[in-house]
Amino acid sequence: MMPQRWTPLLLVGLWAVVGCGDDMTAPEPTVLTILAHYQQTGENLLINSDGHAVGSLGPATVNMVPIGAYAADGTIVLLTDDGVAVTTLSHPEIIDTVIRPRPATMSLVSFAPGGASFAFVSYTPVPAVFLYERANHKVDTLSMGGANPALPPVFSPDGRRIALITVMELSMQVTLLEPGAPTQPSTTVLQVSRILNRPVFGWPRWTDDGILMAFRRVAQEGPDTLLVGIVQPDEPDFPLEERYRAVMAPADQQPEIVFGPSSTYALSESGDAVVVAAFASVRTNAHSLYLVRPDLARIQIVEDDPAAQLSFAQFINN
Repeated sequence: MMPQRWTPLLLVGLWAVVGCGDDMTAPEPTVLTILAHYQQTGENLLINSDGHAVGSLGPATVNMVPIGAYAADGTIVLLTDDGVAVTTLSHPEIIDTVIRPRPATMSLVSFAPGGASFAFVSYTPVPAVFLYERANHKVDTLSMGGANPALPPVFSPDGRRIALITVMELSMQVTLLEPGAPTQPSTTVLQVSRILNRPVFGWPRWTDDGILMAFRRVAQEGPDTLLVGIVQPDEPDFPLEERYRAVMAPADQQPEIVFGPSSTYALSESGDAVVVAAFASVRTNAHSLYLVRPDLARIQIVEDDPAAQLSFAQFINN
């Protein structure tokens, strides 16, 4: 039921990492809960980041796909048969359809800082950014200035601007919108080598340091690498700044993890963790869930059931 745009069969994440104590021993990372869509049954399952099953979001959300989440208050945006709806972790039985009908093809959903609004790209029938303000139930449509973004909109840390990232064959572009301002969208080319760094479909985050994104770096031999790096929307001439990386194989004797057209990633609020929905190279018919953090040299398995097709996974608590 999700429109196919860079095939958004997806997964998202929010995670926290705790610093070292006085004894110089790093404590175990905080265990957070992941929401993932189980395609076989249509359920939305809750799985802890350490791999332990928690339960399900609730029967009212079966066959609805979670396409965005605001972890601070547990708000979840769902794609339904006829619209875009909102529910909460505390009351998943209450589902409020806020946009009807839904666009024929659209992106994933991103929340503004503070959660007061969320946005997505509509590709058809109306090419525009849809901005939904939750307090007054208002929907605005914003011109994309000719951009054709492959990723969901990204809110600036102050919530005043929205970045759209267009991925072309040999380059990446960023288009900046300022809702409510008379200025027209501006587009610039980012200094990212598309030959070396191939963007992964999912949710970027705009932090105080810049836009944090995940890339796949193709290896000449052996498994590829998942790289998390910063691009500068206001200083596009600055090259990609690497933050951390992990080899995309859980161990030497385990198959490489690969991205298909429906694979996704999601960053934590701090950017210090990534949850990935992707395939083992020997089994490309079912998504499993994986984790990447700065302290992990290799991608880590969260849930690897060959019979399960888990997608649209997001961390839903801080």
